[in-house]
Amino acid sequence: MTTSGSSFMSRVALAILALGLISVSASAEDLDLTVFGGLQHAGKLTFESAPGNATNLIRNFDPKTFGVFGARVSHGKVIGGEHSFEYAPNFIDSESKAVLYHSNFLVQAPLPVVKPYGTAGIGVVHSWGDSLSSFGTKFAFNYGGGVKVITGPVGVNMDVRGYAVPKIRVAGFSNSDRMDFIQVTAGVVFHF
Repeated sequence: MTTSGSSFMSRVALAILALGLISVSASAEDLDLTVFGGLQHAGKLTFESAPGNATNLIRNFDPKTFGVFGARVSHGKVIGGEHSFEYAPNFIDSESKAVLYHSNFLVQAPLPVVKPYGTAGIGVVHSWGDSLSSFGTKFAFNYGGGVKVITGPVGVNMDVRGYAVPKIRVAGFSNSDRMDFIQVTAGVVFHF
């Protein structure tokens, strides 16, 4: 990576860290821990593709290639942040594994029970194994949204996200320098 490229990434990382620290201190009383599982599929997430991709992923669910497990901590009443740590024992296909970490900006409706939200952020994906989707450690971007239904200290969560991993060359996905995949998750939310 060039000096200007690493300088840019350093500035982006510092800006996200500052946003996260500001949002944590401003909203420490609204904290959610979500434990989730989900599915991943190669492809882009757009407003037009979201319903069809989510339905196809669920319809084609195969328990032998379950996509991702993880935990997500979110904070903030309307504007806040979230931090996700995930493990994919079958990343995109059954021949590779991955660990994902992301810090995101979060905007959610301040409703008492049903809380729709949108989120976007950056992080790191590390993949390994015997597959075309094994590329080592790379920066990644994610975007998406979902809904939390919380009644009391426990609730449920449904989420659809698109991920973009730039500057990689993975044979079999495309001729571009970017890999896109979609993730659909469901989980249990613990509200503190």
